[in-house]
Amino acid sequence: MLKSLLGRKKKAMEIQKIADPVSEFPQLDAFWQTTDVSAARFFINDLFQRKFHSDAPTFGHHWVSFYKAETGEHWPTNYIHASIYGPLVLIGGAMTDGAVLQRMKPEHREAIIEAGGCYYTALRQVFKAMSDRCEAFVALIGDPRSMEVSCSAGFEPTAHDKLVIYYPRPVSAERRKELVQAALSAGPF
Repeated sequence: MLKSLLGRKKKAMEIQKIADPVSEFPQLDAFWQTTDVSAARFFINDLFQRKFHSDAPTFGHHWVSFYKAETGEHWPTNYIHASIYGPLVLIGGAMTDGAVLQRMKPEHREAIIEAGGCYYTALRQVFKAMSDRCEAFVALIGDPRSMEVSCSAGFEPTAHDKLVIYYPRPVSAERRKELVQAALSAGPF
């Protein structure tokens, strides 16, 4: 019985470690949190439909950044979709709700911008939380501003148009080529 309880406690601690990574941005913790949400459609589907003209995906991991307003309400502000694909985590569907940014307290908005912005801080949290599950993160980016922010967060351009990759640990040159090929075989994501 004790062994069973200890096993469950260990598993719960592992889940907590994955679901609640230590913040890379402690200065934002009082009003800004990014977390993996299983029922993300409930929070972000309207925004997703406005941005991508379709429903948000129901598979994979859904990283939602919430802003805690002075009223105590939590407003979904940023979204990143992450899917595990073999040795890769595919990043897609990233978006920020500009209307929420405008409604934030100016000093909170400024603190988020100083930390790198909504997408940057969320992406860094995703990297931190999921880096033990993959050899690389990949994304297809067509927007110049998204490309700039993605690269400042750690992504590197590849020889393939719009494909960027981030290696959370050192990877040999040969393995890098294999991971890029694996990303290309995933098709659009």
